[in-house]
Amino acid sequence: MMKKISFAAIVCALAMLVAAPLAHATTITEVQAMLASLRTKTETVAITGKSADKDRAGLIAKLDEAILKVNQAKFCDAIAKLNDYKARVNALIVAGRINQDPALGTTGQELLNDADAIIAALNELQVQSTGAPCTF
Repeated sequence: MMKKISFAAIVCALAMLVAAPLAHATTITEVQAMLASLRTKTETVAITGKSADKDRAGLIAKLDEAILKVNQAKFCDAIAKLNDYKARVNALIVAGRINQDPALGTTGQELLNDADAIIAALNELQVQSTGAPCTF
């Protein structure tokens, strides 16, 4: 009787392991790919106004700084750069100077959503490396 219960417990435990979703650990390579994608979208998003080129260059510079921080495994610093990026995108949205029509391509909101996803991934990397998320 005891062997049957133990065998049943083992089978049940194995079934739970197989049925459970695999935990997904974010990698630096995945974050780098996400940042590269966001950089490409930033290069192509429609920005209007006489300082459009300067605004785009500023956004790209913030992303390049975040990429550098990720390469140095300074995840909280990278998040700070992305928060600066988001603040500038938000300012362009408020001013009506960045595309907000999905039919016309990348939107400011899409840039914000992508930045938020990268920030979440960076926080996951921070937790993996230190046990605690970034605090601001």
